[in-house]
Amino acid sequence: MASTEEIRSKIHQVVLNIAEDMDIEEEKVKDDANLVGDLGLDSMAMLEILAGIEKEFGVKIPETEFPELVSINACVEKVEKYL
Repeated sequence: MASTEEIRSKIHQVVLNIAEDMDIEEEKVKDDANLVGDLGLDSMAMLEILAGIEKEFGVKIPETEFPELVSINACVEKVEKYL
């Protein structure tokens, strides 16, 4: 199983790729930054992040838990829960 740091690094990269597409500065993409509130990601970007995470780790996160994916840290916790 991947370590927490490996998971965090991979999720950070997924978020970074989408943020770059939306012209969000890399410095703003922090582990505790709110993906919607701080980075201004919209629902489509959030779905792309979710899809990227599920593909990267081979996990399925239930739709009911999508609202909890508010930061990279929260995403790490979810991935660890479902790995």
